[in-house]
Amino acid sequence: MDERATPFGDPAGGKDEIFGATYRVLHTDGYAALSIQRIADEASLSKSTIYHHFESKDDLLLEFSQYLLTTYIDGLLATADADVLASIDAILDLFFPYERGDGASEHPLPDAVHRVYLEMRTQAAHDETYRAHFDAVDHMVRERVAGVIREGIDQGVFRPVDPDAVAGMLYVFLEGTLFLSSTTDDHQWLPAVREELERYLAGLVYAEDGAQTEPPE
Repeated sequence: MDERATPFGDPAGGKDEIFGATYRVLHTDGYAALSIQRIADEASLSKSTIYHHFESKDDLLLEFSQYLLTTYIDGLLATADADVLASIDAILDLFFPYERGDGASEHPLPDAVHRVYLEMRTQAAHDETYRAHFDAVDHMVRERVAGVIREGIDQGVFRPVDPDAVAGMLYVFLEGTLFLSSTTDDHQWLPAVREELERYLAGLVYAEDGAQTEPPE
């Protein structure tokens, strides 16, 4: 597995090593094959070493799934204060494919991340612990995106919209894109969806013609 295929390509030991092994097992064998013993074997660690860090498999997986998502989101939103428009573009770039120099399309977010995240997310359909976890993760991500919108309003780059509503709209689009692109091989419709989302942002969120608006009192 190449460096680009996993966010755990160069683990520093400890939890990172365990998360890397968890990722690889989920990627190759799926959720049904996952066990503490299987993770230990993949990481060349003892089960007791894993239990030193995590009380149970669910404890491990819940922390792992949060790390997997926030690894990408945190990296994108870190520069929100400097350029909110660039942050929004970077979020869209993460979920939508782009054209390479040879004309083929490529997805910036590795397909393996799609699959692993979906494996984790589906557990919330029947497990209240996972549901509560993803409720918290979803709220956290929406709040961070809403923070970018608020910053844009303060800078006069965005219109005085409802930051929570816009963040919710973006999150629904992006989660839906992530789910569908993880469960189908037909991705030809994605560029049109992105164009429609950009029309929504240009028409209702961004200041007209790129001109700054007066921030609300």
